[in-house]
Amino acid sequence: MADRERSTTQAQYHLLVVDDDDGMRDVLEIGLKRKGYAAATAQNAHQALEMISRRDFDLILLDIKLPDISGLKLLKRLRRTRSILDTPIIMLSGMAETAEVVEALQNGANDYVTKPFDLPAVLARIEMQLSLKRHKEFNDRFLKIATHDLKKPVLLILDATRVIKDEQAPGSTMSDDTHETLDLIIKSGKYMQRIIEDLLEMRAIKDGHLQLSRVSADLNAIAEQAVERNLDYAKRMGIALQQRLEAGLPRIWGDDFRLAEVLDNLVGNAIKFSPEGSRTTICTRSEDKSVVLEVIDSGPGLADTDMDQLFAEYAQLSNRPTGHEKSSGIGLSICKELIGLHGGDIGACNNSEGGSTFWFRLPLAED
Repeated sequence: MADRERSTTQAQYHLLVVDDDDGMRDVLEIGLKRKGYAAATAQNAHQALEMISRRDFDLILLDIKLPDISGLKLLKRLRRTRSILDTPIIMLSGMAETAEVVEALQNGANDYVTKPFDLPAVLARIEMQLSLKRHKEFNDRFLKIATHDLKKPVLLILDATRVIKDEQAPGSTMSDDTHETLDLIIKSGKYMQRIIEDLLEMRAIKDGHLQLSRVSADLNAIAEQAVERNLDYAKRMGIALQQRLEAGLPRIWGDDFRLAEVLDNLVGNAIKFSPEGSRTTICTRSEDKSVVLEVIDSGPGLADTDMDQLFAEYAQLSNRPTGHEKSSGIGLSICKELIGLHGGDIGACNNSEGGSTFWFRLPLAED
């Protein structure tokens, strides 16, 4: 499982090798691709600049000695527009190039590798730099959400409490308007709490700190409990919440709590995006050596433009909640990660009769 998770993460990264030595480029390109990275090569600085102008690379391996422009000059040029954390650059140097290595580090190189090098050591250094990049990207997203998604509920809470203080005299009976204002404060606080919890959970997943507590689990029981937990929400939204569970469903080997979290997210979304008077149904069935759970809704369905980014982090889809609820854009990406940790897969499709179906598939428990 660890190898599967690592290769999935690495496949997201595009690396560029800039070296005039054909053999060196080939060794690095082959090694990077075997490790799961997308790798491109350039044999001189001008070719590298042309490639960089067409796309952003997540990390660059840059030889100090190049035939047209030196690696040091190219490094300085790149650092004018790309920070040390946004685009890590690892210099490739010969044994006798100590002075150039020092100059490179002083001018924004993240690290250096001395030729001839040990490929596993190079790959380890690359992973370390990309790990720092991931942390930086996470912090950037956190700040973006903190300054955008959390700003409005904070302002609502402050305004609401000022209204209560100004209009509700000490010792007086609470008015209906004051009671509604308190409801607004509670809803805003819960929304903020959900965003923070989602961010912390996503970080734990990305850092590999989230551990599953696997047991022999009954997916039907998890589905029944999800219906119970979401029944009041469905009634408030005017949605009929139903279940159609296959009798004698084989057991799976999974974390009850995390699977319940996934199901609550899918069911909550189905209710959130469906019109009043519609129906949401949870179904289970066995399929070959796996079990499948589906959440079928009667909402507007999914736009073609949404399909590619459904489970991406912070995706903003075209549909909007019918009750004007807020969303952090992280929930479905967490579902994908959690199902992946279970060795399963997750997806969605539009229904021929309208609405959409979100599903996940999990392997059966081993005997």
